[in-house]
Amino acid sequence: MTTLPLLPLFLAVFPLYTVDCSATWHTQSRIMRSVQGASTESTAQHETAIVSSGIAQSRELSKLFARAAHHAPIGSATKALFSGFQICGKCNKFSRWGEPNDGGYLMCMDGLDKSKAVYSMGVEHHDKWSEDALQALRVPVNQFDCTVESSACTECHFYKKCIVAADGNHPVEGHEDEGWTLEEALRQSGHGDAPDGSLLMKMDVEGSEWPLLAEEHTDILQKFGQLIVEFHWIEMEELHPLYNQALQKILKSGFKVVHMHGNNMGWSRFGDMGYANPGFMYKAGGRDSTSDLQMPNVIEVTFVRAGIRDGGCSKDQIYEPLDKPNKASVAEMPMAHFAD
Repeated sequence: MTTLPLLPLFLAVFPLYTVDCSATWHTQSRIMRSVQGASTESTAQHETAIVSSGIAQSRELSKLFARAAHHAPIGSATKALFSGFQICGKCNKFSRWGEPNDGGYLMCMDGLDKSKAVYSMGVEHHDKWSEDALQALRVPVNQFDCTVESSACTECHFYKKCIVAADGNHPVEGHEDEGWTLEEALRQSGHGDAPDGSLLMKMDVEGSEWPLLAEEHTDILQKFGQLIVEFHWIEMEELHPLYNQALQKILKSGFKVVHMHGNNMGWSRFGDMGYANPGFMYKAGGRDSTSDLQMPNVIEVTFVRAGIRDGGCSKDQIYEPLDKPNKASVAEMPMAHFAD
């Protein structure tokens, strides 16, 4: 797990509260002057009074830091991340593509027949989603995965490449020379000049989605009319600024969330063996938090370029009739709650 250095994190939080912090430094000065003065006093009574005053002022200092910590925007990225996943987009008809359970995704069929090409990022050895897309749309289907040698979809165009962030700083470990940016993937597959809204993409790349989407250009994302993304490791709060950057990049490209489903096979990365608690439900602020904000640790999200849903954004996950548990023998995840 990646952790942030304590001092930079402290400095990043507390400069926003200069009034309170300034007061704490004045309080510290008063304490130091009192302690220094105590050495020159001869009476035990006066020394006791000074010590008592120092203790009281030290408590005042502690309270000031406590108030600053309570109001500091440590959770601002987390709250923004949750809010960004609210179900805001309108979809009149859903269809399920892919496997009956894990590997199946809900598609919004509104205008999907206008797609000119399909992109499946991350296929492993099976990708029924690509086959369903090919059958439904009869357009070129392009698959990308550097971790396998081929695809079972014989009519698809398979590229032994992984899609990586445009900044070049996030290659796939062990496949550093087998990465293309999303822009390069479009160009190499003949759709670099595709009109806005004319492409369809499904992405399941085991955590690489966050830096990839955070660094992607909006003009590239705008070429797609629908995105289906599996997001991993929501529990990693120290990475929520990056996660929120990725989500905001999608939303600013004109997309809205129309569907979310929790993966009940989504493991927690915390545990003695590195992975524990399958079907882990993340609660904002940690397990002991009193917040009502929660969502599964791994989520499947459908984004479309559409209008606002009737009734406005939903602060709660909406379970659709076509939703199925990723692991059939295990109950579905609890429903997500995105905003207070």
